[in-house]
Amino acid sequence: MIGGNRRLGGCSVFSGRFSGLIGLLAQAAAVCFWGYSAFYGLRHVPENAAAGFLMAGFSLLIGGATAYCIYRQTQFVQEDAKFKAWMIANAEKIRTQQPVFYRSQRITPDTELVRHHLVFSALVMSFRMRTRWIIKGQEPRFGHALAATLYTLIYGWWGFPFGLFWTPVALFKNLTGYSAVRVGDLLQPAPGKANGFGERVSRDYSKRLHAGFFLDEKAVGILPPDSVKA
Repeated sequence: MIGGNRRLGGCSVFSGRFSGLIGLLAQAAAVCFWGYSAFYGLRHVPENAAAGFLMAGFSLLIGGATAYCIYRQTQFVQEDAKFKAWMIANAEKIRTQQPVFYRSQRITPDTELVRHHLVFSALVMSFRMRTRWIIKGQEPRFGHALAATLYTLIYGWWGFPFGLFWTPVALFKNLTGYSAVRVGDLLQPAPGKANGFGERVSRDYSKRLHAGFFLDEKAVGILPPDSVKA
């Protein structure tokens, strides 16, 4: 269904693992809210059976789907890490066009990977997550795109200011499959560590600026920084 990238999420205020933890807790709170809503509906069944059962059923459906989405996010973090490790181990074979396969699909430098976006908002906080990479044109992406779109439609709007902006952008990208990258662009040396305080601040500012405006950064190399391009 849906999942995340190597982090569970990002938001307009926090970053890194702390952001992922806050986003996870916010989504867990939503599950608790829907659970309470289901209990409330069942509690008032004697007063209005139809309305009570309808409220309870709807709440259980949304709460259960949200909980499942949280589970898939954590699962896809592991899957993306495994895929990254596989690409690094097979980088030379991929670059030289040797036949290598992942999830029964051949991977070449021109293979495109696509992922979809989820937005979860809570008042002044908005969090962005991504599905795992899907091999574009070789693996079906409709289920991922649909699940990410429905999740964003339900939860994306309720944060100011970024939720109101991120949500329509995420919906557009999910429906068009816009966020794609070539494997060959990933199989480059990763950027080296920033030298000095000024460069670290500049990189962090650039990263936050891209996140704040929901821009996809250029593909970042995943090979060790000292790797030599073929």
